Amino acid sequence: MENFESIYTDKQRKTKIKKEQQRLEAIFENIENNKRKTVEKLIENAAFMAVTLEETRQIVARDGVVEAYQNGENQKGVKKSAAVEVYDKMVNTYSKVIKQLCDLMPAQIILNKGEEKNSPEKEIMDFIKGGYG
Repeated sequence: MENFESIYTDKQRKTKIKKEQQRLEAIFENIENNKRKTVEKLIENAAFMAVTLEETRQIVARDGVVEAYQNGENQKGVKKSAAVEVYDKMVNTYSKVIKQLCDLMPAQIILNKGEEKNSPEKEIMDFIKGGYG
């Protein structure tokens, strides 16, 4: 197995996750108290996934979307890279988590925030399109 070089150090990753978690907490600060525990866990997961997706996207940019493989002496070729597979699965899960968070937000807040530049809906679409940051 090849040596893998990550993009972020553990410290950088933790710092980015914490910053993203704080950003999401601010967006979803008006969630009803009876939904707060659910929202906190979703936000923790969303923050982790957002940073992981950002790093994975950088790994794909650095290493490419395909990688060579060899199974035995005669079976070799090219396949989708592991980073692309991780990204594909995680971006779908991240989208679902953000949708869950938006669904838990009171309707009036969604209407007001939907008009803003940094609405959760706009942010998820920007992220998926590569505009995170």
